[in-house]
Amino acid sequence: MTREELEKYHDIAVRLKLLTSTIVTDTVAGSSDEYPFTNHPISIRGLPRDDKTLREIKLLTQQKSEIDNFIDGLEDVRAKTLLDMHYRKGKRWASVAHETGRSLEANKKYLQRFFECIQTSPRVLI
Repeated sequence: MTREELEKYHDIAVRLKLLTSTIVTDTVAGSSDEYPFTNHPISIRGLPRDDKTLREIKLLTQQKSEIDNFIDGLEDVRAKTLLDMHYRKGKRWASVAHETGRSLEANKKYLQRFFECIQTSPRVLI
């Protein structure tokens, strides 16, 4: 897992929410079942479920799940906390620093070293 992949987490979550919550509306013509067969408009509402949308939802869900599994699988408690707070919860680095009681620079430097370490030691990855 790279920092670039982690940085996509927020965008993935936003896109998934958009795809799964956008309501599509349309109006069609209909008539009553019995006489007099009067024509009247009928509104239809629902979620778009075409193949392209379903494929995108599946791909984004898989990517989000991979990032979640990576963060959840970390044994390094500090890195896990920092990644969870910043990437998954979307907190700014200043807020993360305030909540962890460490400086912004210390947290960023720790993660920089953490990513350098996992690039040379693949056993940290899940």
